[in-house]
Amino acid sequence: MMKKIFYTENKFRAALSPRKMTKITMVAALAFVLVAVVTGILVKLLLFSNDENESSGHECVINPFEVNPHPLIVLSKGVDWIYPIHGENVLRFKQGTSLDFLCPGRQIIINNTQTEKDILTGQCISDTVFLIDDMHVEWRTLICGDFRRSIRDTGNSCVGNGKELITGFETDDGRFITALTICFNPQLEIAYYTFINQTSTINQRVLATPRPSFIQGSGIYTIGSATSYYVRAQQRATINTLVGLPENSTKYIQDSGNYFLSRGHMTARSDGFYAAQQNATFYMQNIAPQWHTVNGANWNQIEIDLRDYAEASASDLQVYCGVYGVTTLPHEETGDEIELYLFVNSTHKLLPVPEFYWKVAYNSLTKAAVALIGMNNPYKESFTPICEDISSNLSWFTCNSELVKGYCYACTVPSFRKIVTTLPDFPTKQLLT
Repeated sequence: MMKKIFYTENKFRAALSPRKMTKITMVAALAFVLVAVVTGILVKLLLFSNDENESSGHECVINPFEVNPHPLIVLSKGVDWIYPIHGENVLRFKQGTSLDFLCPGRQIIINNTQTEKDILTGQCISDTVFLIDDMHVEWRTLICGDFRRSIRDTGNSCVGNGKELITGFETDDGRFITALTICFNPQLEIAYYTFINQTSTINQRVLATPRPSFIQGSGIYTIGSATSYYVRAQQRATINTLVGLPENSTKYIQDSGNYFLSRGHMTARSDGFYAAQQNATFYMQNIAPQWHTVNGANWNQIEIDLRDYAEASASDLQVYCGVYGVTTLPHEETGDEIELYLFVNSTHKLLPVPEFYWKVAYNSLTKAAVALIGMNNPYKESFTPICEDISSNLSWFTCNSELVKGYCYACTVPSFRKIVTTLPDFPTKQLLT
């Protein structure tokens, strides 16, 4: 047995001649070098990949206002607006995120070439590049010719007999991107209230976009062109007739200056983050008669204060805005207080001039809320608040008390609800401070 083993080992050693041993050694060395090189390359690639992840995260980062007008951006098949995270003015998307670029009622243009489509789906590649129809497309080359805004009746009711309307943008695939919800009173042809979700980044909104014209859709008003009743000569004649003045008297509606009734936004143009949202506020159903001395003064300051609060506190807010009551002026002969309307005929008085505007802001996370109120009559020398004024508890509320500019104050929502019963219900635990 030992001999057999010895013979086998000798035979094996004999087979490994010096020349063959050299070749095997060289092959082994080359293999070792090859493995080392490949390993080094893989390590470098891995490190490079990690560096890339750390520096850009393989995400897309775009300035939504780099081009104007730009397509609307929603998640694929979605209908919700996308906003920057608080403290930024850019939109961020993870690599591979599928998005829809929308140009409702128009067509998207890429690199000055019309696509004949109002919807394009793309995936985030990195930085400002998206994969659209198998092409790498830079965000800044995507342009929307314009947006065709729409208003529709949802068929839902609100405040009993009210009609729920929405303004926004309808796409070819049947989606509707809602900008503004309106609870409309068909008996008086004016809104009870409007509603928006206001982003905490509202002060990063687009500025200085072209101002659109007011429109009203069809099948909602019964009085023809609602905007025609706001023309100075028309409103002067109507109000003077109500209070017993000559039709052309300028006692209340003056020829120039701020003493006239403007088309007062409920949801303000500047409450929209995107130009499309801002344009969607220019529906007459979002309008009520507001004395211009108020519109450009204290009421405007209420709107600014609330936007500043949202930004400073990093709070996304649900914001309701409405009107209440009918303001009055004394009759020239009897002295009786006469309610003011912009539409009057033998059977109807419509488009009431509100006693006051109101705005309620609600944080659904903290259940905190506040009601802000602005009076709407520069000729009133005194008034009685409808609820306890708690303005002194709000460090961010800067509105002043000048009556001509529209005296403004704040209330808790529970006390406000005792008078204004049209505000939708939601749980409230604390004051929005």
